[in-house]
Amino acid sequence: MALYVYFLLTLAVLLPGFRGGDAAAQQLPLHYLGQQEGLGNLSVNALEQDASGYLWVGTDNGLFRYNGKQFQRYAQAEGMVGTQVTALLADRLARLWVGTADGAYLLRGRRLLPLRAAGAALPVDAGQSLTPGPQGKLLLVSSGRLYEADPQPDAAGYVNARAVFSKVERQALPQLDQLAGVLAEADGDVWMGCGAALCVRSRRGVAVWGVAAGVPEDRWLNLRRGSDGWLWARGQHHVIVLSPGAHRFHERSPRANVMRKVAVATALVEDGDHRMLINTDQGLARWHAGGWQYFGGANGLRMGGGVPAMLVDRDHGLWLGTAGHGLVRWKGYDNWENWGAPQGLPDDHVFAFLRDRAGRLRIGTRSGMAMLAGGAAARAVPVPGYRHEQWNSMVQDRRGNLWSSSYTGSLVREDAASGQVRQVATLDMIFGLLADRQGRIWISSATGLYVLDPAAAAPVARRPAGLPAGSALLSELTRRSCQGRDGTLWFLTGAQLWRLRDGSWQDYLLRRHNEPEFDMLACSADGSVWLGQGSAGLWRASVTAGGLVKRALSSAALRDKVLLSMHEDRHGRLWLGTDAGLVLWDRKQWRQFDSSDGLAWNDINARPFYEEADGTLWIATSNGASHIIHPERLLAPYPLSAIVEEVERDGRAVRLGDGDALPWSAGALHLTIASLSYQHRDALRFRYRLAGLETDWTISASPTPRYAALPPGDYRFEYQVLNQDTDSSSALAELRFTILPPWWRSLWFMLLCALLLVAGVGQLHRWRVRGLRQRAAQMELLVQARTRELELSQEALRERALRDGLTKAWNRAAVLEMLDQLIAKGPREGGAFLLCLMDLDFFKRINDNYGHLAGDAVLCQLVQRLMAGVRPYDLVGRYGGEEFLVLLTDVDGADGAARVEHLRRSIAATPFDLGAQGPLKVTASIGVAVFDPSRPVAGLELVRRADLALYRAKALGRNRVEFACAEDAATDAPHPQSP
Repeated sequence: MALYVYFLLTLAVLLPGFRGGDAAAQQLPLHYLGQQEGLGNLSVNALEQDASGYLWVGTDNGLFRYNGKQFQRYAQAEGMVGTQVTALLADRLARLWVGTADGAYLLRGRRLLPLRAAGAALPVDAGQSLTPGPQGKLLLVSSGRLYEADPQPDAAGYVNARAVFSKVERQALPQLDQLAGVLAEADGDVWMGCGAALCVRSRRGVAVWGVAAGVPEDRWLNLRRGSDGWLWARGQHHVIVLSPGAHRFHERSPRANVMRKVAVATALVEDGDHRMLINTDQGLARWHAGGWQYFGGANGLRMGGGVPAMLVDRDHGLWLGTAGHGLVRWKGYDNWENWGAPQGLPDDHVFAFLRDRAGRLRIGTRSGMAMLAGGAAARAVPVPGYRHEQWNSMVQDRRGNLWSSSYTGSLVREDAASGQVRQVATLDMIFGLLADRQGRIWISSATGLYVLDPAAAAPVARRPAGLPAGSALLSELTRRSCQGRDGTLWFLTGAQLWRLRDGSWQDYLLRRHNEPEFDMLACSADGSVWLGQGSAGLWRASVTAGGLVKRALSSAALRDKVLLSMHEDRHGRLWLGTDAGLVLWDRKQWRQFDSSDGLAWNDINARPFYEEADGTLWIATSNGASHIIHPERLLAPYPLSAIVEEVERDGRAVRLGDGDALPWSAGALHLTIASLSYQHRDALRFRYRLAGLETDWTISASPTPRYAALPPGDYRFEYQVLNQDTDSSSALAELRFTILPPWWRSLWFMLLCALLLVAGVGQLHRWRVRGLRQRAAQMELLVQARTRELELSQEALRERALRDGLTKAWNRAAVLEMLDQLIAKGPREGGAFLLCLMDLDFFKRINDNYGHLAGDAVLCQLVQRLMAGVRPYDLVGRYGGEEFLVLLTDVDGADGAARVEHLRRSIAATPFDLGAQGPLKVTASIGVAVFDPSRPVAGLELVRRADLALYRAKALGRNRVEFACAEDAATDAPHPQSP
């Protein structure tokens, strides 16, 4: 049996060596990016990172830009003719050159400017066909020839290129028409794959390096000068190197079966540790410590048709471009190794680790014991002799024997010499083993603490000596144990901490009855201990003269997490396993890590960490084992930066630089913030605010702030990116801009409005003044009308007072007053007039015979006939009784005689109507006096003269007209009596 076990162990150690230098077949922590993230085509041919930090992915159907969150496609809309991208180059002047199967391009903004040589496009083959040339120019291989392109476009928008080698040179060396990969060096030399050899163009001309120089016949697609000065060349089937100053290449090809297939595109890159990586038929290979390490499907790499492109970014992260599975990020590149059931472990649920004296790593799992036989082991193998139990703890005694325990209570010993595994004890559930410096093995179980002397002939697990009777350590679940650097032993139960020092036991109460239990313990280098309470917190405890002193530690990194395990490494760093990943504290900063960083699984098991002699660390999770190869790198400075990647408004992209101004719009302003850091992406949070609108900060994992209808004014968009895992942040950046007022709030519009307002006010004033004037005029007219009415009323009253009440002719006083007025203006105006005194003949008879009413009717009709016979400006007045005065103005005796006669006839010609009494013929006698303005007389004098003439007319028979004569003017005789 012993020989059989020894044979199996030897075979397990030797088998990995037969694989010819394979890398350990750990599960690679890979993150695949594809169409869900916006990478529309999954066949990747080229990868590049520009000066800003963007990743550029060339595929069979377009160029894609990646910002860590999503991809943006560049194709025909940006100027590309064919969409099969074959090569990419970001040069030292922050320009991106793009090679496609149909032509080459220079990216300017979002436009792809085509390259032309003598008016023809320059298709670019896959591989290293682009390289920076002298003076900022580009060297590219197109259709087997080398061209040099000037980056300045011409007026038509083309970038012009010229052939580097003349027709004569190509005829002299035909290989110059069969070029492949190209590399321009700092000293001006240009290495090229030419034909089946290598060529170098220098100041001395073109030299061919062929078989005689150690270059096997191949198509050389990739060339790279390593940081150590070695020149690497990668062909379809070979890899060769040239040491600095040497004149012959040396073969460095991987094993023959990994580079047999014809590859359209090949890759050659150098990682952050100065190791070269190439793609192979099965995946990729890495040159390390004088040999090749291989990674492929056995490590979980799904690559479709291969890995045509690789990129090491500025943070030393590794990206793989696959032919069919999109873009792949190797999380925590070369810092994390993960092992699980696919790599040979009996179970993914891992509990314990131990490196034995033979250099084999033992791994205890939920379903058995496995081991990695040596550092180059390709696969874990089961350890013979162990049952399929939950092996949760392992220690090694001074003789090299391995002691292992399980949750089922098994305690076994594996003999260092024979490899035989023997059951030593069966206890209740065992939680852990501790081998102290005195050689004893302490056993923590569900029923208390046990101790065992492994050197005894028949080791037996016994209760520790010196504990008082009834001690909790003799009956209660003992959870954890550790030994400090000074040899002090510490043991933990749910409520007490026990210390064994110099053979003396001391216990310390940790909690009250209603407080959470303590379930974690780790020793610190300064003699204190670390204690954990699951979700209740982290404590540091030390013993002083006054007893045990506990101090709580808090951190945002522990918020909402359950502590499951803890370990202080040799450098004093504290490692904490939680239900949501790994937390690390170096006494200065807190950092968090999870599966997005390379950890096998976020749920870390409640088992101790295992620190190897070389400082690497093993972590047990519920989904495999994680190996941290470079723990110090987890604390390396992690630069962060944030940029405003895109600004949109009204559905269109807006170019907005610092200090720019935008016209006002009712549409929303969308800003997209990006961080071009690709580590710890899940922990990134963006903090921003728009000063001028907001005072509070917004923190978001999706940084796409939206501001609707910003009012005019000056704004300052402040932003930065925070990393919660690394407790770091970028510098606060800002983007200042101005929103111009809308046209209706612009200065010119305000001035126009002011002018219009002034004009409007003036117009209103004019309208008001005009209105006031109109109202004043209306009032004036109204007053005038009213005055006129009053005047008319007064005139009517006056006229009524001056009119005869019966005949409506002027009364005696009125007509005499008017007579005086005519006399007064006569000399001034030279106007003559006639005064006619009229008397009805035999009027008394009318009254006597017909009555006074008939007489009144005759008088009224008489006035009507007189008014009808005179002009409007002549006057008719009743002088008294049946006598009337008629003043005919502006006439003298000669002109007025006919008119006076006409008046007499109008009276006598037509009988007067007396109604029922019939018509009555009436006549009148008229005496006329002429007023001569040259010899004016008084009015009554004229009346007297007319009266004398009237009496003369009556005396001469009535019904006639008589004019006053000169004798009438001289006489003062009384009037004769009427007949």
